Amino acid sequence: MILITEYMKKNRNERRLHLDLSEPCCERGGNSTVHKGVLAQYLTTTIPFGRILLCHACNNGDCSNPKHLYWGTDKDNLQDAMENGTHKSPWQRVVEKYGLEEARKMNSKNGNPSKAGKGNSGKSKTEEHKKKISEAIKKKNAAVTELV
Repeated sequence: MILITEYMKKNRNERRLHLDLSEPCCERGGNSTVHKGVLAQYLTTTIPFGRILLCHACNNGDCSNPKHLYWGTDKDNLQDAMENGTHKSPWQRVVEKYGLEEARKMNSKNGNPSKAGKGNSGKSKTEEHKKKISEAIKKKNAAVTELV
């Protein structure tokens, strides 16, 4: 039996070597606790705790085929979603949930003019604000130069 802490020291590609996505998904039912047990038995690892996740390389959260599952992190999960084309930005999720016009209203109330669209009540940066940002960057660069 391999301790999960030792197993997670492998890089993402090494942890995914057992994957075979040519096989179909297997939806036996159950939840992530059941799927974790299936994967732990298949890989002969201990069941993870904390920030170690059960990741579905097939992008099917109901799948319990151990050849589609691997131990991963939040970063791995995000990378899977991006590779599968299912990742959505927070803005896309808000638009999907509330619709474009309502999302724009919500953003304009929060002062985000870049997404607020026509008639936004968001506040753009004033010239004075831009000048302060520029000065802060110059001071930071000067401090870094002094250290070097």
